Amino acid sequence: MQLLRLELKGFKSFADKTVVKFSPGMTAVIGPNGSGKSNITDAMKWVLGESNVRNLRGQKAEDIIFSGTEKRKPMSAAEVTLVFDNSDHQLDVDMAEVAITRRIYRTGESEFLINKRSCRLKDIHLLLADTGLGKDSMAIIGQNRIDAILNSKPEERRLIFEDVAGISRFKINKEDALRRIASTDRNMERVRDVMATIEEQLGPLSEKAEKTKKYMTLSRTKRDYDGALGFHNYKTSDRLLTRFENDNIAFKDEEIELQTELSKLEARRHTLQSASTKEQEQLKLWEAQYTEKQRDEERLAGHLRLLDEQLKTAHRELDETSMRISELEATQKGEEQQLRILNQLIQDERAQLVEKESKLEELESNYKKAVEDVSAEQAKFQSLQSNREAFEQRQLELVSAIETAKASIRSLEARKEESTKQCEVLKAEIGQVDSELQVARGEYDTLGQQFNAISAQRQALVDGGKEAALQAREERKELQKLRTQEQRVKGRIELLAQWEEQHEGYLEGTKNILNGKGSWREQITGAVGDLFTVEDKYTTAIETALGGSVNHVVTTTARAAAEGVNYLKSIQGGRVTFLPMDSVKGKPYDTPALHESCVIGTAVDCISFDNTYAHIFQYLLGRTLVVSSMDDAIGLQKKYNQQLRIVTLTGEQFQPGGSLTGGATKRKRASVLSRKEEAASLEQELVQIEEQIRSLTASLETLEKRVEEAEKERATLDENYQHTNLIYVASETKVQNIQNQMDRKKRVLSEEEQRLVQIDIDLATTTANLKDQETALASLQENHGVEGNQGALMERLTVLQKIQQEAYEAFTEARLTCDTLRQTIKEREAQREQRNQSIANIVERLTPLRNLLISTTERYEVELPKAKELADRELASATAEVERLRALRDEAYDKTSTGREEMESILGEQDRLNQRYKVVQGRLVDMEGKITRHRMDCERFVEELQELGFTLEDAQALRIEGSVNDWKDEQARLMAEIAELGPVNPNAVEEYEETKERYDFLTTQLADLDTAKDQLQAVIAEMDKAMSTQLYDVLDVVGRRFQEVFSQLFGGGTAQIVLTDPDNILTGGIDFYIQPPGKKRQQLTLLSGGERALTVIALLFSFLDYRPAPFCVLDEVDAALDEANVERFSSYLNRVNKETQFIVVSHRKKTMEAAEVLQGVTMVERGVSRLLTVAFEDVKEDLA
Repeated sequence: MQLLRLELKGFKSFADKTVVKFSPGMTAVIGPNGSGKSNITDAMKWVLGESNVRNLRGQKAEDIIFSGTEKRKPMSAAEVTLVFDNSDHQLDVDMAEVAITRRIYRTGESEFLINKRSCRLKDIHLLLADTGLGKDSMAIIGQNRIDAILNSKPEERRLIFEDVAGISRFKINKEDALRRIASTDRNMERVRDVMATIEEQLGPLSEKAEKTKKYMTLSRTKRDYDGALGFHNYKTSDRLLTRFENDNIAFKDEEIELQTELSKLEARRHTLQSASTKEQEQLKLWEAQYTEKQRDEERLAGHLRLLDEQLKTAHRELDETSMRISELEATQKGEEQQLRILNQLIQDERAQLVEKESKLEELESNYKKAVEDVSAEQAKFQSLQSNREAFEQRQLELVSAIETAKASIRSLEARKEESTKQCEVLKAEIGQVDSELQVARGEYDTLGQQFNAISAQRQALVDGGKEAALQAREERKELQKLRTQEQRVKGRIELLAQWEEQHEGYLEGTKNILNGKGSWREQITGAVGDLFTVEDKYTTAIETALGGSVNHVVTTTARAAAEGVNYLKSIQGGRVTFLPMDSVKGKPYDTPALHESCVIGTAVDCISFDNTYAHIFQYLLGRTLVVSSMDDAIGLQKKYNQQLRIVTLTGEQFQPGGSLTGGATKRKRASVLSRKEEAASLEQELVQIEEQIRSLTASLETLEKRVEEAEKERATLDENYQHTNLIYVASETKVQNIQNQMDRKKRVLSEEEQRLVQIDIDLATTTANLKDQETALASLQENHGVEGNQGALMERLTVLQKIQQEAYEAFTEARLTCDTLRQTIKEREAQREQRNQSIANIVERLTPLRNLLISTTERYEVELPKAKELADRELASATAEVERLRALRDEAYDKTSTGREEMESILGEQDRLNQRYKVVQGRLVDMEGKITRHRMDCERFVEELQELGFTLEDAQALRIEGSVNDWKDEQARLMAEIAELGPVNPNAVEEYEETKERYDFLTTQLADLDTAKDQLQAVIAEMDKAMSTQLYDVLDVVGRRFQEVFSQLFGGGTAQIVLTDPDNILTGGIDFYIQPPGKKRQQLTLLSGGERALTVIALLFSFLDYRPAPFCVLDEVDAALDEANVERFSSYLNRVNKETQFIVVSHRKKTMEAAEVLQGVTMVERGVSRLLTVAFEDVKEDLA
């Protein structure tokens, strides 16, 4: 794969579309400062994925779009395309050429394309993944990279080698793992802190939760009893309501029957009255009025009784509502009283706390004073003791020594017993740990065998893969060389064909004639150089013989020649010699010299041509003899008296008269005569190269399949290897931990056993010392007796010590009291909040009850009394009217005689029925009152049940043993128990469970975090190992290649890459020890500026060899080199450009001379770069 061309449009200073073509070998990009040379390098970086605009010498993204000039407007977009030759299909695209394009618009939008198809940047990275190209590859090397290496510290140089080794992803993963470990440690610390806080809360919360659970249990039980009693009351009222409703129905039925009987009697009476006289009619009138008034009276009496019942009901409602309000107000007062008590308690306790705190300070002061008193008394006692006689001093010392010895013996015996038990426990634990160690070692040995087997298998795969990869790499290099050579040959063939098509090599006039148009052009046969062929050995001789005649143009007629001359004049196109075929005469040359042994023949005999042009070539070359050497020509001229025209095979020319022309000049390009011969030779060479490429490609495919299969097998094995390695390392750690535990326990056991021996020795010594002291004390007391006031002094000291102890206890008790008060105040404040909430609930319930009380009171005291007073007046009026009508009726009765008895009977019956009707009306009114009262009772009991959370069905489903009185007793007992509990936090159980659940969750999370930390540490160890291996490999390969390139650049000498800390390759630095030819070995910083720069260039070429790329761009890397080092640098490029395609941006003459193609960048228009392709031979002549 090679880079064919770079296409730019609107990128930085390249406003117009510009195509930069690259040769297979080395292309130099030249031009003055500021012309835009480095923009070509920036364009390559950008299209390969560079996203940091600062690395492209810009500040923001739109800086890479052409910003306009005085004459041009800014462009809206920039586009760059790299075109690769993919004939070897190294890129995974089934096309001979692959074009990668990147565009950016001023709107900020951008896009990537592969062969004009939209794609992602990731797709480009994947396409170029195995080619050595990309943002961080060594394909593009600038002066800034050389400066970075020269000015870097050893540790910074290691980072450069890490980039080359491609372990950046490992470092990123490791840094991420370390951050995660640090985060895990912080999380574990936070979790432990939270768990410690929660542990302190769990105890009090558990007690409160138990208290709340008990409260809730009692409340639920009490609720059941409340529900059962409420339902019992409901059932009782409902039964009474049903009975009264049934009675009411019966009374209404009786009322209807009475009304029916009365109607019948009234009809009979009317019948009797119809037969009566006018008096009877009057009597009927009075009777009707009497009956009507009587009914009004009864109705009013019933209404009055109903009002009385409503007054009683309203009074009962008033009583009940007042009672409920009183209960709630009493409860409210109780709560407010409790709240006041709480406030008072809090106030008192706070005052008490202030008092206790002040007292605490006093007690603390007393305690300190007591300590001082004891200290003073002890000092006095010691002073008194020091002044006592030797007897008392000696006696005190002996008593003290005896007590000390006894205490020591007791302590030693206790320590001995404890140590003996500890030794027994340790021996048992050592036995158990030893068993675990044997099991762990067995597992470790088994895993070791498995791991070694997998490692050996893996190493075999790695070695095989490396061998195949190395072979593939060599063949790939060889293939790359062949492809480069193929491209060079193809390029040369194309160039020769292009020259032939464009008539390159001819003078301007000849080219104008050959490229001209018109009717005369058809009579132009061609230039002389195009009408014959010549063997390679005669080429120089024929070129010399023809000289400028090779540019002559052959025409069919002289007229055509004249038209050609006129055409040249019209276009000012130069001068040409025409050879009209109808006028030029040429004959074979006959001279005795042709028979000389040194004469090869005439020049015409050395070329091949169409016989049509025989007289033309006889005219041009027929009189020129060709000989082998200059000596032959000189001898021949002398022999024939300087009369011959002779050319030698090496290009010397002898003219008649004796003149001699010879020497050599630089050839600009292939001559006109040698093009066809060179093209034929190149075609044959191309066929051979293509055959070699096919053979190498097939071999490489086989090797790559082997490598791919090995990689697949290795990937499978690596997973098993890593898994086994982790288990193996974990097993090794386990064995080590158990071994450390065993060693630790054995060490502790040894220390305990030594302690036991020492205790026995100390015990024997102390016992013997005790006996000696007791003997000495007995002897002393026997000889001198015991006297003195030591007892009084000791008693005084004991009293002071007791006072100190009491002061300490009082101080401690006061401090505990203060703490208790603070906690009590806190709890009471919580109770106060609960009381406030309870009062708010009571006030909320009181509001509708008070509204009901007001409306009921108004109805009882105002509305019903007014209605009753009105009804009383109406009843009195109706009664008086009834009496008046009765009197009138009786008077009418007296006046009539007919049907009096029957009428009296009817009237008597009517009176009886009316009396009964009144009774029934009274009963109905009474029933209505009772029904209303019991219906209200039922509704009230249903409301109470609903307040408890029961429906009638729920309450009916309750099953509680015992009688109703038992239920009431149990209800009272539960209320008493609930009252004894005091204030209860209803959320305590939920808070405890949440806290406990959180504690359990944190415990699990802590274990998970610990496991995650262990796993991360194992992964980091594995990554460190992989990074070290890969970095060592880079140092080895790059180091050897660095020595080779250094020797080539410097013409000898040694160069060595050295680790500053070999034991820590991942944290240490990298330094260079350089020994140029003829100088001593020294560090890079001690070299001259040119030597340093050339050394770093050698290092960069070594990097490029380790990570090969299809092409390499060198952007003014020779800027810091002097002329001598530039010559070395260009010589090296001349040697390696057959293997690698180089694009070099430079100002240096020697570097330009090494290039095959020169691409010149200039700014004809200010701010706009243009490309000028210059023939490198011409440039070299100008430079010379």
